[in-house]
Amino acid sequence: MKLTKYGIVALALAIAVLYGGCKNTAPSGPVAGLGGATVGKYVAVGNSLTAGYQSNGLFASAQAYSYPNLIAQQITQAGGTVGTFQQPLYSDPGTPDAGGINASRYELISWVGPVIGPRGSPAGSPINTTLPRPYDNLGVPGAVIFDFLDSTSVALKALAPRSNPLFALVLRNQAALGNSIFRQAVALKPDLVTFWLGNNDVLGFATSGGVSPNAPTSTPIFTALYTQAIGTLRAALPNAKIVVANIPDVRAIPFFNTLGPQIAAELPAGVVLQYQKHGTTGVADGTTNFTESNPPLITLTGAPYAPLLGHPGGKWYRDHSYPALPPGIDTTKPFGLHPQNPWPDALVLDATEQATAGASVQAFNAVIAGVAATNHAAVVDINGFFNNLKANGYRSAGLVFTADYVSGGTFSFDGVHPSDQGSGVVANQFIAVMNSSFGWSIPLVDVSALPALTVPLSKGSKVYPVIPEGSFSNLEMLWGTR
Repeated sequence: MKLTKYGIVALALAIAVLYGGCKNTAPSGPVAGLGGATVGKYVAVGNSLTAGYQSNGLFASAQAYSYPNLIAQQITQAGGTVGTFQQPLYSDPGTPDAGGINASRYELISWVGPVIGPRGSPAGSPINTTLPRPYDNLGVPGAVIFDFLDSTSVALKALAPRSNPLFALVLRNQAALGNSIFRQAVALKPDLVTFWLGNNDVLGFATSGGVSPNAPTSTPIFTALYTQAIGTLRAALPNAKIVVANIPDVRAIPFFNTLGPQIAAELPAGVVLQYQKHGTTGVADGTTNFTESNPPLITLTGAPYAPLLGHPGGKWYRDHSYPALPPGIDTTKPFGLHPQNPWPDALVLDATEQATAGASVQAFNAVIAGVAATNHAAVVDINGFFNNLKANGYRSAGLVFTADYVSGGTFSFDGVHPSDQGSGVVANQFIAVMNSSFGWSIPLVDVSALPALTVPLSKGSKVYPVIPEGSFSNLEMLWGTR
């Protein structure tokens, strides 16, 4: 009888130990940790994608979900001591539009349409401006690879031709540090740096329909600048972990894949869209019914003009302050359906322009891979991820994400920058590379816990928005196309 009691007690103890062990080890993977490494300071270098820019504006409620801020939180869970990840916050509803009074942020204005664009609310204002050191998030909306080492005054960059006041918001003309992103980054002596620059070196060309600028940054120039950027960063921070991300193909984002299907569906049987190819300002030299193997891509900036298809008029020329119509243009003809009143070059990425953008992305990414290897930096293949997202979708935390506009859940209302949940998806791509490259076990972001886009738009099928004219001025400012 005593032996039975002892056996029962021993069994109970064994069960307790077993269950206690299960409670201490998460069933989904290894215990969170940094493999003995110290991460006391993390700095993010980049552009609007890094800054937490979303839906055509920079505003605090979206910046809270910038992918670097999410990474910082997960590093803390793994034992890092980065503390509060400081960002150049802008109070909601965010940065002003070109007029300087109302917020530029896109919101859902009406379910009918749906109408998406600025609500007309007064703009917010900068907060956290008294931080007596550089920000941890050095994502400068509009930055190109040249800007990493450039020390031109941020006040000058706010003037034409850059006309970008956001350099001053992020870098704050600190006399002791200079104006370069590089100098402010290394002043913080980070243990970890994420670096995602180069997108704008091709995106400006693509979003302007190949008009302004009329070519991406040349590969030799990009090679020299990127090599210098990462080499200088590594020399200044010989012991830091550096993670770089490559450049996604512009053709993978909804900015280029939303309006084309809408226009194709609205074309009468046997009728083609008449459009201007690269460099054309007059009579159409391109036609499409969108059934060819590589049809032109209609940019989201064409949303205000899509409802005018087939109607006489020259609204696009008036909106863009043309002093006179270009030779050969006759706006009494049906817009977009007649060669003398064609869909403008600035609103389309034709096959040649697509090939140019694609070749630049491929060349830039080869440079990034080589420079990263030379400087012992890990690489996040964002290009491969976005291409797969477009082709197959992506599952995370029980959710399904696609590259569709709004309904896909990944991108915000501007069709370029990630949504809150999309930022979590991007953060997890960085974290996965850190874990595999450095032997860390940083837990992934629970994407399902982040705010989703407006329901039911985020749950529906294809969304073809009505966006008011002039709503894209801030995006054009970022890419130097206005």
